[in-house]
Amino acid sequence: MKSSLKFFDFESNILSDCGEVLDIEFSNQGLNWPGVVIEKGTSPHFYPQNVYTPYFYFALALEKDLSWSVEQDGSFSELKTSPGNIWINPPKTPFTHDISEPCYFVILAIEEQEFLSNCPINLEGIELQFLNNYNVLDETIKGIMELFMLEAKAKGRNGGAYLINLISLLSTHYVQNYSNFYDQKNKQLSSSKFDHQQVSQIDQYIDDNISSHISVDDLADLLKCSKFYFLREFKKLMGVTPYQYLMTKRLEHAKMLLSGESVNIAVTAHDLGFNDQSHFTRAFKNHFGITPGQFIKQGQF
Repeated sequence: MKSSLKFFDFESNILSDCGEVLDIEFSNQGLNWPGVVIEKGTSPHFYPQNVYTPYFYFALALEKDLSWSVEQDGSFSELKTSPGNIWINPPKTPFTHDISEPCYFVILAIEEQEFLSNCPINLEGIELQFLNNYNVLDETIKGIMELFMLEAKAKGRNGGAYLINLISLLSTHYVQNYSNFYDQKNKQLSSSKFDHQQVSQIDQYIDDNISSHISVDDLADLLKCSKFYFLREFKKLMGVTPYQYLMTKRLEHAKMLLSGESVNIAVTAHDLGFNDQSHFTRAFKNHFGITPGQFIKQGQF
């Protein structure tokens, strides 16, 4: 079976044929997993030349040691990969490899929008940066990849909500451990007079009053400061306005509610303080890329 992964030439953006050599023995093809590919297979060799993918791409080495080389800063570095090692490549980041011997792998690839929109961490105002990582030993990523594979073998038995939870687990771990996330958060902290303890107070207040109208005045009063001061310092710390932050919290809560049984979109919209169902639907789609109805249907598979 041919791989369904897409590789693109970095200079021309034309689809590359470098993946044609991948021989896939098992994949999630045929399952309704938007933006997610998991494949197990082999390849006699692999020669991607200055290509990129649209995915957060995790390749787990299997069965035997592999000697290969990768181009870094204009020259090739020799690498030796052992079973259990993981190669991680972020989307739209070019790579060139020279693998001239058989390789055995499991590849998990998740499109950028699907990966980041299901990350429960507040990423508003943060310019994330990711690097290629080779020969990573990470039992958490390996374990999550195994869960994806088990779910694919079970034909998606646990439904769309379970799949989204797996993506959330992986994206949270990856963002926190393989990006500049904490550097950016610390930079925000150093420029703001607020701290994480005060943000925790705000989070608790929002959680306790998620179904009620919450104003900026309410949040400023909570921290015993003026509205102007609160708006300025909150934006410095979080990178978003209080309104945007509150909207994100409501939508994340909505996603959790819509993952349950016997859900009603109109009731969910009302319970979370939206003006009406159409306002809720627009906000949900702008944030997650799909409508609440589409999200519910995904969870039914």
